[in-house]
Amino acid sequence: MARADEQLDEADACHDDDPPRGAALLREIDAAALDAGRRPRLAFLLNHVFGEKFGLWPEAFERQQLLMAVDPQPGVELLRHAAVAALLGGSAQQAEAAVARLAAAADGRTDAARAVVAIAAAGFTAPQLDAAAAGAAALNALEGVERFHSDPAPALDSAFGRATNNLASHLAERPIADLADRGLACALREAAAHAQRFWQRAGQWVQHERAHYLRALAANALGDGALAAAEARAGLALLDAHDTAHEETVDRAFLEQELAQALQSVDEAGAAAAAARAQAIVAGWSDEGLRRWFADREARNEALRARNA
Repeated sequence: MARADEQLDEADACHDDDPPRGAALLREIDAAALDAGRRPRLAFLLNHVFGEKFGLWPEAFERQQLLMAVDPQPGVELLRHAAVAALLGGSAQQAEAAVARLAAAADGRTDAARAVVAIAAAGFTAPQLDAAAAGAAALNALEGVERFHSDPAPALDSAFGRATNNLASHLAERPIADLADRGLACALREAAAHAQRFWQRAGQWVQHERAHYLRALAANALGDGALAAAEARAGLALLDAHDTAHEETVDRAFLEQELAQALQSVDEAGAAAAAARAQAIVAGWSDEGLRRWFADREARNEALRARNA
């Protein structure tokens, strides 16, 4: 493995727990030496670390430009991240140029390119805002996105799926008190629903299953147990139908966890059975990071149950 790939792996592993170390590693990476298939991950981390975590959007923009310079034919994902950095860290003229370049790679749909960049940007900036401001920013970014279901821009369906998915994921994990804000709750509900619809067109069954998980997660965050149960069961049904090799048992454990959460107040026996199925899977995990992730989600669900009591 090339040194650049090793540095990216290290930055990816530590950037949440140790953002300064992640930033230092990202500054050392020679983008030209990085495997081409890894460049979209680098592009994401440039925005996530320099922009979202440190507010250094001009640096994120400059580094995105360097990354673009080593790729003669950047794909939609690279162009999307570059356009977000231009919007948040460049000039208005640079932002328009970046959107135009993304549109050129996406069948000339400037309207769709501008919309997906706005949603992706909201996913990076909302974490720094209070509940009301985050909800308002998210709703503003989502305004008008409905038209890209009735008049799709197929080349950007995956980009829309990722952008709405990331936005919904952030909103679902806000402090529980924030979920009482009507605008934020509405934005969470809309973003998760849009993500599912985009992935229905752009994704394979795994993306469809994970979109059901996101909607179950969002519904449980908002106290809608009926919707959460329906979405969790739909995701589990897809696993039953397609995961014959049992390669997605991690997904199954988290879906069972959300099903247990959804059933807490209406079907205690069903909730206990779902929780037991999830725990049986977790018992076989040797990865401490995965076990900690599952435990953190369970603690979050316990707090949500206390809110609903």
